[in-house]
Amino acid sequence: MATIPPRPLPPTAPSTDLLVPVLPSTFDENHLPSVLHQPDPMTPEAERQARRRTVRFLEEAGQRHLRLPRVAIATATVFFHRFYAKHCFQQHDRFEVAMACLLLAGKTEESPKKLDLVIRECWKLRRRAQQQQQQQRLSQGGESPNAASPSMASPSSAVNLDGSTQLDPKSEEYVRLKERVLLLERVILHTIGFELDISHPYKYLAECVQTLNVKRLLEYSSPPPPKPDGSNVSRTSQNTQLFQDLFQYAMNFANDSMHTSLCLQFPSSQIAMACVYLSAKYCNIRPVGGRHWMELLEGITVEDLGCISVQILELVQPRRGADGEAALKRVRRDLEEMGRDSGGQKDGKRLKTG
Repeated sequence: MATIPPRPLPPTAPSTDLLVPVLPSTFDENHLPSVLHQPDPMTPEAERQARRRTVRFLEEAGQRHLRLPRVAIATATVFFHRFYAKHCFQQHDRFEVAMACLLLAGKTEESPKKLDLVIRECWKLRRRAQQQQQQQRLSQGGESPNAASPSMASPSSAVNLDGSTQLDPKSEEYVRLKERVLLLERVILHTIGFELDISHPYKYLAECVQTLNVKRLLEYSSPPPPKPDGSNVSRTSQNTQLFQDLFQYAMNFANDSMHTSLCLQFPSSQIAMACVYLSAKYCNIRPVGGRHWMELLEGITVEDLGCISVQILELVQPRRGADGEAALKRVRRDLEEMGRDSGGQKDGKRLKTG
C-alpha cells in the first residue's frame, strides 16, 4: 500500500544545537523558530495561541480519552513546549507532535499506552473538533468546510470531513499517522537531548504550602464570616480552610501555567512559588505580622515572581472577566510595591508581559 513519505528524516546523531537548552536569561518569543520561519512567519501572538490550543488538546486527549495521570499529561506538555522551542509549527503538524508527546510521556511516567490507542483516540478527538468547526462555519455562512485558518494551519491539516469519527486501521491515513508518530517520537527525543526526567511545579508547590502551614506564616486578610448559628469559626478550622484553599488555587494556577511557555523560561520551583503567591492573592491571604512576601518565598526574585505571575494572570484573566481584571491590577500593584521595596532592576533579556 502506497504511503505518504514522512518528513523530516530523524537525525542519525543529535546535532549540537538541538541539545542546547532554552535558558531563562535568553528566552525571547520573538526569536522562536515559528516566528522567524520564512516565507510564512507566525506572529508571537499566533505562536502563543498555537501552544495554548494544542495544550488543551493534550489535556483533553490525555485525561478523558487515554486516562493518563496528571503528571504524564504535564510531562507531555513540557515535551511539546521544548519541541517547538527548536522546531516550527509550519513544518510539523502540531497534532501529530502532540500524539508523539503523549506516547512518549506515557512511557516516561510508567503509564504506557499502545500506539494504536493513542492514534485512534487522538484522531477521533481532532475529527470531532473539525466537524464542530465545520458546522459553525456553515451555520454562519462562512468559508468552505475544509478551509483552515492560515495562522493555525499545519502541514497535514487538510482533511476530508465525511462525518466519520473512526479511523480505519487499514487505511492509508492510519499507516501514515503510525509512521509519522513513531518518527516524531524519535525526533522529540533528539530535540530534548534525551532528558526524560521532568520536574513539575506540583511537587514544589505542595512542599511550599506544607512549610507555610507548619510554621503558621499566613492568615486571612479579613476574618471569615461567622457560622450560621452566629458562633465564630475556630482558629483551627480557619487554618485548615485557609491551607485547603491555598493549595487548591495554587494547583489550578500550576495547571494554567502549562498553557504558557513558562517551563522554557523558569525552573519549576519558581513557577510553584509564583502559583502559591497568586493563590494567596485570590484567596485574600497574607503573611502574618505584616511580613513581606519575599521573606516567605525563598529562591525567587521580585522580578521573576512578577514575570511569572503576570504571564499566568494574562492567560486566565479573560475567563474570569471583571474579577480577573481586578485581580490582575491588584497583583500588579503589589508587585510594583515589592519591586520598589527591594530596589531591584528588571532583567531586559527576560520575556516581559505587561
